[in-house]
Amino acid sequence: MKNKRFSFWLVGYSILTLMIGTNIPSPLYGIYKETMGFSSLILTLIFATYAIVLIPSLALFGKLSDRFGRKKVIWFGVMMSIIGSVAFAWANTIEGLFLARGFQGLAVGTLSGAATAALMELNPYEDKKIAALVASVTTAGGTALGPLIGGLIAQYTSNPFTIPYVLHLILAVPSILGILFMEETVHQSKQQAVETASRLPKNSSGPFLASAGTAFISWAVTALFMSIIPTYISTLLNIDNLGLLGGFVFLMLGSSVGAQFMLRRLRYDVSIKSGLLILAAGLIGISLAVPFQSAALLIIGILAVGIGQGLSFKGSMEQVNHIAPAHQRGAVVSKLYIVIYLGVGLPIIGVGTLATLLGLYYSILCFTSIITFLSFIMVFYLYDKLCLNLSHELHKAV
Repeated sequence: MKNKRFSFWLVGYSILTLMIGTNIPSPLYGIYKETMGFSSLILTLIFATYAIVLIPSLALFGKLSDRFGRKKVIWFGVMMSIIGSVAFAWANTIEGLFLARGFQGLAVGTLSGAATAALMELNPYEDKKIAALVASVTTAGGTALGPLIGGLIAQYTSNPFTIPYVLHLILAVPSILGILFMEETVHQSKQQAVETASRLPKNSSGPFLASAGTAFISWAVTALFMSIIPTYISTLLNIDNLGLLGGFVFLMLGSSVGAQFMLRRLRYDVSIKSGLLILAAGLIGISLAVPFQSAALLIIGILAVGIGQGLSFKGSMEQVNHIAPAHQRGAVVSKLYIVIYLGVGLPIIGVGTLATLLGLYYSILCFTSIITFLSFIMVFYLYDKLCLNLSHELHKAV
């Protein structure tokens, strides 16, 4: 049991450090853009590169972890994360940034599905929701800490393009060594994994689509905060402190983590519906903050977006946890992450394109309108319709 508990928290730590490393560059993109002289569209393409690499990686490595075990796949993902940080530390051209971001995409694609499945299998606690909570909190927490670390180091040191990545390499050392002693959780026959990895369980397609749609919306908003919102705040509210800009991202995702902890006992359908509504309200507040020149409205909007993101993501992760059978958990969870990173990659390219045509503020306004519309459609129509096949017993189990 001790080794199982050690392995459980080690995997959670590995997700945390992975997401820290992946998101350290977020507040630095403005400096890269100024130093190398590229456009807002190139910036969003660099940001989206890891989603383009990540999606096929998820599809491949989720199935491989079901077949060959979680341990090998997680260790490979940690190593790709380290290579990504080294590549960023050495990058001095646009091509170097694309390459570094590609390695980070491979790292996240390799590790996310396998590590989340491992958490569910290693969970040493009676409360089965703990595994989904740890997966969602470490993902959001690492995504919050990365920009804060990158922003503070960029603002208060003389070497913003190297020091943040060196710090990530130091944080990753326990994962490199610890995974060697991790308890393997996959002991099924290889043939069984091959036969079942591509199929969702009976009557679970609707609930999976509801979870995936919710995760898409929540992480599309997160991607906006990671790439465009710091520039939006800086440009339209005349704030140029990189530590403060990283702090805004941290505030959003920090409130996401806090909401997940404090409201962890919410049933997942309540969590999804309330989260989407709060998320939409927060985006509207952020959009109104600029014409009203209201810092208070901006802060309230950021907090609301964070709470909404946390609740909706937590609910979607818990629902997928309950519908994924043990023998294909890696593949099912990886499918959820594929949708998440489509949400990370595709909408933000659209926002970047609109920004070049309409300007930054109006592109944010268009994004807010679309996300608000999708959230209301999901809450008041699609969610219940998609989840009609979810059994009463499954609902009671939560």
